[in-house]
Amino acid sequence: MIVIKTPMLNREMSRKNSYELKESKELKKGERIPIVSDTMFHVMLNNSSRKQYSAYLIALVLNLDYEKVYDSLIFVNNKLDREKYKDSGKTVDFVCRLNGKIIGIELNNNSSKASLERNISYAADLYKSKMVSGKEYDYETVIQININNFTFEGNSKIIEEYSLRNEEGEKLTEKLKFIHIYLPNIRKKCYNKEKLNVLERLLLAFNEEKNLSDITKGDRIMEEYVKESIKASQDEEVIGLYDKELHLEKLRLSELKEAREKGIEQGIEKGIEQGIEKG
Repeated sequence: MIVIKTPMLNREMSRKNSYELKESKELKKGERIPIVSDTMFHVMLNNSSRKQYSAYLIALVLNLDYEKVYDSLIFVNNKLDREKYKDSGKTVDFVCRLNGKIIGIELNNNSSKASLERNISYAADLYKSKMVSGKEYDYETVIQININNFTFEGNSKIIEEYSLRNEEGEKLTEKLKFIHIYLPNIRKKCYNKEKLNVLERLLLAFNEEKNLSDITKGDRIMEEYVKESIKASQDEEVIGLYDKELHLEKLRLSELKEAREKGIEQGIEKGIEQGIEKG
């Protein structure tokens, strides 16, 4: 029998060993924008002209042959159908078709439980994406890969797989699967000089600046990625999109801080009023 643990979304989050984005003006010559940037994610992974990188990542995560994945992978429009969903224009990070399955990749840079809930919602929408009114039910097989720039307190796992199961561990369906990857735990493993597998090396090649020759040595795709990502990071259009991304993130954090401070002030005021009334 499976021991029921606290659900993942109820655990405390940790950003220790996570990646922090630099201002573009702080990037030194030869440095790159890491893949935890939405801008760089789309430039390097959600890009049919650089199909080899997303194909390599998917092949390693799903333990498939790279050449077969590369030949079969088809990029899909990452906007969910506006006519089928109430949240019109809802955008997912990456969607492709692979041998009759839908593969989604979501980059979660903010340690927000709401973002993980949103990932589940996106996967559910993809699962029912073939549903047409007046026709028989037709559900898609969806594999959702979440690349998380955070982990959970007490969690040392690099990768976790979730599916719908009962208390005995029997699967309800094979058509919905969630795979979570925790980047901070890969960095910690690297810092401790533990042996890394190819997937872990690839994710480090996507993000790290130090020891890149050791990480990518002997792997043609990783070496190509580093060269291309350095070049892309110097492109004026990419830098402009990256700066806009950082600006919007700062604005979001500022609004959260103001809302938190306002909530505290209102709580204090209410407490004072209640105290006066009671006195």
